[in-house]
Amino acid sequence: MVKRKRRKAKKNIGVNLKLIVYILLLLLLISLVGLSLFNILSINIVDPALENTSRHKILSQLGDDLESTLFVLEREKGEQRKISDVYVFLNNSKKGESLLIYVPGSLYFSGLEENFGSPIAISSLRYAGDFLQEGRGIEYTVWQISEILGFKMDNYIWITTEAYEVFWDVYGDLNEIKEKYKEGYIKDKDETLADSFFKLHTISSKYSVLKTLLNSRRVSTLDGNMYSNMSFLSVLGRVDRFESVVARSLTNSIDMGSAKYSEGELSERGGQIRSINIAEYDKAFRQYMFKMLPREQERERVRVEVYNASGRAGRASIYARKILNNGCDVVRFGNAPDNIEKTQVYVSDMDEFENSFNVVSEILLGKFEIVEERPSFMTTGDIVILLGEDISQIEIF
Repeated sequence: MVKRKRRKAKKNIGVNLKLIVYILLLLLLISLVGLSLFNILSINIVDPALENTSRHKILSQLGDDLESTLFVLEREKGEQRKISDVYVFLNNSKKGESLLIYVPGSLYFSGLEENFGSPIAISSLRYAGDFLQEGRGIEYTVWQISEILGFKMDNYIWITTEAYEVFWDVYGDLNEIKEKYKEGYIKDKDETLADSFFKLHTISSKYSVLKTLLNSRRVSTLDGNMYSNMSFLSVLGRVDRFESVVARSLTNSIDMGSAKYSEGELSERGGQIRSINIAEYDKAFRQYMFKMLPREQERERVRVEVYNASGRAGRASIYARKILNNGCDVVRFGNAPDNIEKTQVYVSDMDEFENSFNVVSEILLGKFEIVEERPSFMTTGDIVILLGEDISQIEIF
């Protein structure tokens, strides 16, 4: 009897030791995962727009079904640092329609000659912004890209050279373009998309939650090396979902570096440069915007008129373009009979055109007077805008 009891005791001790080992291994695993999560959750994303209280001026606050995200990729370091690639992704999940716009850093654009004397490259936007107002190059770039494309983005994600190197180390070769990526985009028959157009798709396809956790120490070096109005986890989520959103929706493409949307010209400093063809871009973008437009705004079928009463040349066409690129129909624009001090907006029926009015209000940053009666000259629009002398106050740079 005594020997049998001793044998049972040994068996119980063996079982307990195995259980203890399993518990210790589980605790170790939990500790490692916890440490990884702590490293990741501690990563700080810098938002210059929040620090300088300019977020509402450079980012959209509409909060409708159409979501847009700006991705900016940098290369090089020190004085050679430059913007290499710009992507804007628009998606209306309720309609199943998307659009990816790619802007190479090598492209030039006109319109800033007053400040810089000649067209400048996308790659130099951050430097140009810092030159105008020291330390505000990030904000300036986000704002200027919005001005070039004619609409504001909801969110932005700025991946510096240092951050790009971390992504490469953790997730693998980011220059690897697979043929299957190209199947997700709709393009014209005569249009060829550059390999760099698919770089954002590559980053998204390479992203892995497991790799992020296993390389949390390396990932933690992203702290302070990315700029965004979103948290770090939200940034990772946006990068992760990009590929699946493209797969689930009809995704159109605009490669601004292609012959369709850019044109070669001689630089004043010598050599050949390619400049953005705004007219061709606007034509294509408005077709795609109509497909992605939130249904509430689409149903209003608003007619807008824009008149320049500011005394500053060209303002009617500038704001008419923005309104058109935000999905509202501009039926007439030009100069008003007389100048006025404060911008005025006339709305025929606020309830009927609420969503369109919100678009106009955002473009004008809410700095205008609402006038119930009609203007003193002949107009037929549902919303009529008179740009006053105070219009310069909403131009932040």
